[in-house]
Order: sequence, then structure tokens, then C-alpha cells
Amino acid sequence: MAITHFQRTVWSAKIQTALETTTGLKNHSDYEFEGEIKGAKEVKILGVQRPTISTYVPGTKLTREQGTDNSQLLKIDQYRYFNFDVEDIDQAQSQKGLLATLTAEAGKGLAEEADKYIAKVVKDAVDAGEVQASASAVSVTKTNSIATLEEALTVLYANNVKTNEELYYEVTPKVFSLMRQSMTELATTNVEMIKKGAVGKYGNTLICIDNNLPEFDDKSKGMFLRTKKAVAYAGQIDSTEAYRPEDSFSDAVKGLFVFGAKVVRPEQIYVVKVA
Repeated sequence: MAITHFQRTVWSAKIQTALETTTGLKNHSDYEFEGEIKGAKEVKILGVQRPTISTYVPGTKLTREQGTDNSQLLKIDQYRYFNFDVEDIDQAQSQKGLLATLTAEAGKGLAEEADKYIAKVVKDAVDAGEVQASASAVSVTKTNSIATLEEALTVLYANNVKTNEELYYEVTPKVFSLMRQSMTELATTNVEMIKKGAVGKYGNTLICIDNNLPEFDDKSKGMFLRTKKAVAYAGQIDSTEAYRPEDSFSDAVKGLFVFGAKVVRPEQIYVVKVA
């Protein structure tokens, strides 16, 4: 690749594609606000308070209240970058596309950083008492794996999450193995499930394996059951540049990734701690 032929938009698109197609915790979050973060340090998420529903008694005056709103701030305060070069001789002696492949791998690495941060955000919300979690670590077995999920579902249903709402259950590889035989459907041939990062399904709950789940102080792993609206996430490639280092015969590419995440609907997520 000649550095003079570098096209910033093309490389940015390649990295962004890698970010979007790498399934994980960020893919099961709410992207609604992502288009608003260009050049912003935070995004205001607007909401409203539900009006009080009162009983009407004929002949009496109505009670009127002031309509109120609420808002939350999604801070775009996480920054990650990559910066690598490829020697001319390596490019000459390798198959075409070496630099493109490395750039795509950088995108996947950035996606993993976003997942790790979302795991931390949820863990911090549990530690702060903002998100419900099982009181102690559950020892999941083949016998109780579905019962453990059902108990978590009950918590969300009690929080008015609809029974037909699509849910994500992000589990450890071990728990997936224990649940496999009890699932209503496996994702071996279901393209739509695979696109969503699911390996199986139980009712309306998509089962997803994730290796970036957080670890709590008692060494338990936290598995997430949630709707897609529970966590807000926004991220973008802020800058990509190709350059020719003066101290070597190589082409180099560097990029900056900015992102943020926040639990915005804590009633729509439950954390199952597993031993």
C-alpha cells in the first residue's frame, strides 16, 4: 500500500465494521444515542415521569399536577487507541491485504475494550445497589440451570418487563454447556440468532456466551439477564490516520476510539452471580 493512496473514510469504515460485527456485551445495549456523540463529551438522555392516575368522582374537582421530565447523562469519557506499522519488506513478502487484516484485528480489539467497560459499568451499578443481583453466588448444575434463569426472569417480570420482550442472558461458557440440553432452540442454523450473538434460545430469551463478564469480590462471575434498553452505549472511531514514520521503512496506521456506557434502566437488568 502506498501511503499516498490512503483513504481515511475507507479505513474508518473497515474498523467500524469490525466493531459492529464482533458480538458481545455492547451489541446487546441501546445504540439509540450513538449518532449524537460526534464531538460531544456527554449525551443527555431525556425521559418523563409517568403522570399519576387518579380515580374520578363525579361532581368533584380534578387534581392537576405539573408534568415533569427527567434526564440522565451518558458520558463519552473512554478513550482507546491503536498504533502499528508494517515494514515494507514484510508487506512485499506477505499476501496482499496484510495491513487491512491488522486494521480489522485492531477493530476487534477495540470492541473487546468496550465490552470490558460495559461489564465494569454493570458491576459498579450492582456494588452501588442500583442494579439487583442474586444475594450470593449460585452453584449452577445441569439440573438447576433453567431454574436459575427462571428465577432471574421472575425478577424482571416483577419489574414490569413484558413477558414477550426479547431478552439477553449473557452467560459463562460453563453455564451454557450445562443449559444446552434444556434450550428450546440452538443457533446452529438460525441466522438471525447468530447475528445477535446468540448460541441458543429459551423461550424469548437469547442465550449468549461472553468471556468478559465481571468478577465480584467473592470471586463469583456476574451473568447478565437484560433487555436491550437496560444499558445505553455509544462509541465511534474519532480519528484514523496513516503516516510514514521517519525512522523506518514502513507504513503505519493509528486510530482513536471514543465511547461511553451507562445503566439507564436498572429495573430491566438482573445479575446472576455464579460460583
